[in-house]
Amino acid sequence: MNKRGRTKLFVIVGISLAILLISGLIAAADNSRISSEVEQVVEDKKDKEISQDIQEYVEEFVEKKEIASEDINNITQINFEDLPKEVAIENVDDTNLAIYQINYNKTSKIQDNLFVITYSVEKLESQGDLIVSQDKREFLNFGFNEESSESEFLRSATEVETSLEKGYVMMRSGSITGISTNLEILSGEGNIEIVIYKNGEPIQFGNTFVVSTSGIEKDYDVQSKDTVVFEAGDIISAYVKVSDGVLWKDATTLVEIIS
Repeated sequence: MNKRGRTKLFVIVGISLAILLISGLIAAADNSRISSEVEQVVEDKKDKEISQDIQEYVEEFVEKKEIASEDINNITQINFEDLPKEVAIENVDDTNLAIYQINYNKTSKIQDNLFVITYSVEKLESQGDLIVSQDKREFLNFGFNEESSESEFLRSATEVETSLEKGYVMMRSGSITGISTNLEILSGEGNIEIVIYKNGEPIQFGNTFVVSTSGIEKDYDVQSKDTVVFEAGDIISAYVKVSDGVLWKDATTLVEIIS
């Protein structure tokens, strides 16, 4: 795959932080649609450090946003040490992401900015997802610090045992995006499953262990935002479902939510 096919784009427009994820192949569409005036003004107004690939992306977005070429004032690369207030992104740094600002005249009296944010897929594949700052990542802590051969509801961080009716009450709407579990197997063979409940119903997303020997086990899973959603007032609890004859202890489970 060529270099452009391995590039992704975020575009952040104004303080609303509306985000579009566009593949490099889309951005590499027929450049015959781009006017010569836009091509020339981007060439004239860009920083000298901006590459030809980035210049073509900028030209594409200027056309899509219907910004008149004569209204463009400058196109600059943003310093990560001094991000503008309109751009607030977590889980990235300048090793895998670059931000370019297009300053233009929105009206005869008002200037505005268009931010083109590019990153390398190769550099981010090992890092995971991107979270824009208005999406807050939090963790629900569950645990059990005794030996047991039974299926058990896990306890909250305050040592309260959860149940179908008791657990963490969500204060705003959001999504369940991840779960991780660490526990110790003492003896037996079979399966251990960590089941997450929402309002007393399993959500079909959890951790599973196939038990054949004793020892400490771990498992973790992630999923996309909005796959499993919750509303304000929903109750999240966690349960350990154990096969007969399996002895286990010391379970620690984290449930990741975005709200």
